[in-house]
Amino acid sequence: MKTIRKQLLLALAIPFFLLTACGPESEFDTETQNQLLGRWDLNEAYRNGTLAESLEDLFFEFTESGEMRTNILGATTQTDYLFEGDKIVQTAGDNGIEVAYDVESITDTSLVLTTTLRRYNFKFDLRRGSPEME
Repeated sequence: MKTIRKQLLLALAIPFFLLTACGPESEFDTETQNQLLGRWDLNEAYRNGTLAESLEDLFFEFTESGEMRTNILGATTQTDYLFEGDKIVQTAGDNGIEVAYDVESITDTSLVLTTTLRRYNFKFDLRRGSPEME
């Protein structure tokens, strides 16, 4: 009888451990979140796979308090942001637009984001910048 219980317990425990062990590995850890902090200036931007020179002054700036500044929609706006899995989500601010950015890669000096905005696919190759003087 004890052997059957052990086998039943083992049979139930294995799927539980497999499911919890195989969770998403790409979620941001604290180190990656901290790496994002600061200003990022555009190196190159692509709209639907074509170089988009009209975005040359684009920047993103992320703070520890969960706020971000960007001029992606033209004028500089400040909104909140949060992490959802391996995405950075710019919450709807004054403009009412929520944007989710996929983080393709991040290092101390470079950040590559992709997103779909107004039915266009964008890829932003960003470099670490200096904080803007205000």
